Amino acid sequence: MFSANLLLRKANSQIRTHRPREQEGWRYTIREQQVTLDPRPSSPRTLTYIFFRSFGCRYDRAGECTMCNYAWAERVDADSIIEAVREALGQRDSYDAVGISPLGNMFDPVEVPVKAREAIFDMAAASDASIFSCESRPETFDEAAIAEAVARLGGKRFFINLGLEAAHPWVQANCVGKSLDPDQFCRATAALRRNGAFPISNVLLGAPFLTEDEAIDSAAFTVRWALENGSHLCVLFPSNVKAWTLQEWLWERDAYRPPSLWSLVEALHRLGPEVTRSVVLSWYSTTPDDPRRKAQVSDPLRQAPTTCTACRDDIVSALGIFNSGGDFGIIEQLRRSPCACRSAWQAMLEAEARSAPPLMERVMQGYDRIGREMLNGWWEPRREQLRDELAVGYDGVVMR
Repeated sequence: MFSANLLLRKANSQIRTHRPREQEGWRYTIREQQVTLDPRPSSPRTLTYIFFRSFGCRYDRAGECTMCNYAWAERVDADSIIEAVREALGQRDSYDAVGISPLGNMFDPVEVPVKAREAIFDMAAASDASIFSCESRPETFDEAAIAEAVARLGGKRFFINLGLEAAHPWVQANCVGKSLDPDQFCRATAALRRNGAFPISNVLLGAPFLTEDEAIDSAAFTVRWALENGSHLCVLFPSNVKAWTLQEWLWERDAYRPPSLWSLVEALHRLGPEVTRSVVLSWYSTTPDDPRRKAQVSDPLRQAPTTCTACRDDIVSALGIFNSGGDFGIIEQLRRSPCACRSAWQAMLEAEARSAPPLMERVMQGYDRIGREMLNGWWEPRREQLRDELAVGYDGVVMR
């Protein structure tokens, strides 16, 4: 088991010291999208998702997750949360599927008081939606809380998104910067399954310090691991560069780049048609200047995965069609694209494979830069200790 990565926590916390709170007066955001909630072939559902103002993720505040920034706010009392969610639900007369989540974790009582959580589940039960969804880290709930939630929903199908990111513990701790224990994740999915709920795993493509090919392998490895360990579906998303993150700090210094959309295509190809029946995509089509981002939760987007301007729109459109119906032939067709940027991407993968130092050495180089430029005075006395900790569980980090 890996504990929290001290350097990544320290760096993220320092970056977030001056992060602004969620915009004044914002109480909730409503987003509506067509989603697949079951392995294909299955019919798309219209999911209306309500994000409400909350204290924010406690793990974010502790400095975890190099790529994440879902905003934060002051402590919000139970009655204010209940009033905001009730008002948001009242904006629609009818729902197919409804999702409701705070800025962080629904089952964390520090962020969402138990009174508010219970009222939200009761309001969802009273709606005409046949499906309810929320998000929470596995560490924030136990089986009793899940059993109570299922009972309150009164027969509605209950989906809960869990941020897995990477299944290899070394990559999770030292690249993603997350302290999630894989055993705890498995216990959480098992508890959800025992109570008739549906765990959905969020999988990251593009953690810092990985080569593009390693990032593809990590994503494919994680999807397979998650499905073998109880996940109903996996949501695969290429990493975006968001403000107030360590990932942004690295990107600004040319030490990180978001993955190419060609890498997303390749990850799907490596998984194959049978596994991708249970994979859906997210965060592959948004750009920093996308007008749909207006009046959203304050997670400023600096850079997004893309390809060249000549093919990007066609690739995004094709991925959207795949996402709806799961036709693996679309992935095969995309891999045959004659666009010059795909050839350049392939050449980049091959060049990295030839020239990139071993992963542990690359990570240590990155840590040295972070330590010298951001944590001068703190880093040097701890450098050798952290190098020794990096060696624990490394063993080449095989993800195939």
